[in-house]
Amino acid sequence: MREFRKWGTGCIMENELVRIAAIGIITAVIALMISAQRPEMSTLLGIAFGVLVLIVAFSKAGAIVGVINEYIDKAGIDSKLLVPVLKVTGMAYITQFAVDICNDAGQKAIASKIEIVGKIMMLAVAVPIATSIIRIIAGIL
Repeated sequence: MREFRKWGTGCIMENELVRIAAIGIITAVIALMISAQRPEMSTLLGIAFGVLVLIVAFSKAGAIVGVINEYIDKAGIDSKLLVPVLKVTGMAYITQFAVDICNDAGQKAIASKIEIVGKIMMLAVAVPIATSIIRIIAGIL
């Protein structure tokens, strides 16, 4: 939690975003330069950068989840409802990452199948939230 508060005052997140963006631009330029001679290396370079970015992003998720969980507890909301939201969010990022890699590799058919399966899985994970909302609405009526 302290780490999350520190981000707002110390601009840590903004600095990391600038660094990641700069590394991304450099990686894209290098990939473009080598793509004519070694297209497979260009694709691997893009995948490696994507994995690096995901690792950095997911390393920050713990602090964010902690803050959200604290506010949910203060609001008196069942914290079990947070789990599906976080799962769906993670699934969306992973699905998009896989789809982008497949598209970059020229495999649009595979990418579309991953996207469809990802959406179905996210919908399945979101069922507890939907049923809770239905119960709340039914209780009001």
